[in-house]
Amino acid sequence: MPSRSVVLFGASIAFLTGVLLRLDPQNAPHLLIEFSGIALSTFVGAYAAFRLQTKREELEIRSKRAASLRTAQFALVAQANSLQSLLTEHLDPLRTDPDRDVKLKAIANFLETPAIDLASLGFLLESTDPDLLNVLLDCQNKWNTVNGLTTQQFSERRRFLEKLVEVRGSKAVGQQVTRDELRADVGPEISGALLSVTDSLYSTVDHAVAANEESFKRLAEQIAKQFPGERALTKTVVANTGR
Repeated sequence: MPSRSVVLFGASIAFLTGVLLRLDPQNAPHLLIEFSGIALSTFVGAYAAFRLQTKREELEIRSKRAASLRTAQFALVAQANSLQSLLTEHLDPLRTDPDRDVKLKAIANFLETPAIDLASLGFLLESTDPDLLNVLLDCQNKWNTVNGLTTQQFSERRRFLEKLVEVRGSKAVGQQVTRDELRADVGPEISGALLSVTDSLYSTVDHAVAANEESFKRLAEQIAKQFPGERALTKTVVANTGR
């Protein structure tokens, strides 16, 4: 099927042929050949320039999209490192401890961790893996929930200690008491809130780690499939000490 440009070019030549035959039948073939050569060279040059510009734009779009996927990988690696730090330094040592809600110290995060720029990844909806965008959204939401729970755990832990000081005062210093006695001192509302947020934190971090691993794997596969030859990040997780 000829392109629209070729059809228009052919129609123009046909129209000119008819005009020349009517105006100057004797010189029409010579004039037609000369004009056709000029028109063809002009058309070919313009079409080549158009195709070159189109190719450049396609390559630029391709490069930007591949870069967006790498940037998402970078965010996932940063989040994975922070999650590993949270597990190594805080959660894992007390994971099986029945008193982990009371023993787990307040967790503060002093590092700025990048988020996945979902707005730059809309093109994935037209890719071979359109569900990948939902996977990344779920992963980011889990990461946001972890941050929210660490903030809440910090608040509940402080409330627990403040109530304990209020009830026991200086008598608490140097005394040996059971965890159940501490819970009884602060009351079921405060101790229950601390227990609930602690359990939720453990569960959510585990789910966030799994979602992070799945998202990074799917991203690497998508880069290799949609943008062969483009660079991709490798995932190296090292627990940092900034959390």
